[in-house]
Amino acid sequence: MSQQSAAGELDGGLKGRQLDREILRLAIPAILQYLLHTLQFLVDTKMVSASSDADDVSLAALNLVSPLCWSLTTIFTVTAIGATAIVARRTGENQRLQAATATYTALVLAFAVGSLVTLIGFTGRESCIGWLEGQLTSGNPEQAQEIARLADGYLKWFLWLFPLRALAMTLEATLRGAGSSLLPVFGGVLANVANIIGNAVLLFGLWGAPRMGLEGVGLATGLAPLFEVALILTVILWSREGRISLRIPGALRFDLIQAKETIRHSAPAFGAALLFHSGFVVYQFAILKLDATSMAAHRIAISIQSMAFLPAHGFQAAAASVSGRLLGAGHPDDAYRSAWRSCMVGLMLVTPVMVLFLTASDALTGIFDIQEETQSLAAMCLMIGALEVPFLLVTESLTGTLRGAGANLPVMWITAVGSWGFRVPFAWILAFGYFGFPAIGLQGVWVATVLDWILRSGLTAIAIRRRGWLGTRV
Repeated sequence: MSQQSAAGELDGGLKGRQLDREILRLAIPAILQYLLHTLQFLVDTKMVSASSDADDVSLAALNLVSPLCWSLTTIFTVTAIGATAIVARRTGENQRLQAATATYTALVLAFAVGSLVTLIGFTGRESCIGWLEGQLTSGNPEQAQEIARLADGYLKWFLWLFPLRALAMTLEATLRGAGSSLLPVFGGVLANVANIIGNAVLLFGLWGAPRMGLEGVGLATGLAPLFEVALILTVILWSREGRISLRIPGALRFDLIQAKETIRHSAPAFGAALLFHSGFVVYQFAILKLDATSMAAHRIAISIQSMAFLPAHGFQAAAASVSGRLLGAGHPDDAYRSAWRSCMVGLMLVTPVMVLFLTASDALTGIFDIQEETQSLAAMCLMIGALEVPFLLVTESLTGTLRGAGANLPVMWITAVGSWGFRVPFAWILAFGYFGFPAIGLQGVWVATVLDWILRSGLTAIAIRRRGWLGTRV
């Protein structure tokens, strides 16, 4: 699409099927990219399970450190959320230069924050791993020590290369905010293919490479975003066409005003991420307090269930771009309708995933090289997780609408209530049988997650219906 047609595409707003087409134009490529992310996640788990010993120690180590890496990524890339709202609004207003400078400013902020994570992470890495080792209650001190050692090798490389991940996520977010659907996909495809190949080479020592085991998986995972960053920056630095171009005179300028705006809109998102992930740490401890079998089963089940995250994340990205650009173009009623249309279209696409989890959980978990007890427990958790799929889609899609409008404060409070009000306490209560409830182990942790998404979907829908987000200034 030429820059002229892209600039004026929302002048008349979006109605009916035109709105649906725009949502799908953005959601489907995003879903395809997240599908490759999930494929990489599944392939990682498959390869690590194939390399693991009879006690699934490597898989347990990956489960120990992966939530920490995910939390670091989510918390410390929130500047991308503020940048998405600003770029979407400037794009809707046909201000290409301001959209470009907002993108460049966000990249500078992302690299600075990513470098800070690396510095702080290495300072506290040893203490963190030692503390996590102390939380393991496998009944086998030597096994717990080995799990912690393997996890530390993975975490080391992830931290060293974290700034690359921050840049990649910011580039994806700003491009989607501007309405670009394909370039983020191409970058993500390249990164994920590199990740899968790198994991296999360094995990097993293929083609003369050193056999690094789980540490090699961490190195390959950390390096993969480099390929995405290189591709996307090359395109937007050398092309004058497209929705975002850093070749426009004046684009490569750190804009202090837009930096402050990015931080202002990202602050509630940062608060939401802290609330969720601090709760997630406490929630995760409920799993660590179980045993290595439960840890491995959780890793298997969550790897498969991540397929349900695909449409949820895809429609969140689409909803954010559409609502932000429509508001920038001066069409609040269309922006309001887009929130519900994103949900409806998304629910139609996600229902088959829920049915698959309910009817084929044994077959899905059976593809991994794990013990029968681990496979059976993972299949049961996957069936429980199927119940959260529609509520996850609704929450994420409506959250995207709010974030695209720059209304991140309601998201923060909804996250606090869902995470600390339901997920955290019920994970412990149902797993270990507090307050007279029966102790049902890992299954109880998964039931708590379902309760969290049910609550959050209802609260997010209420926030949308109140329409206050339509007047957010960006």
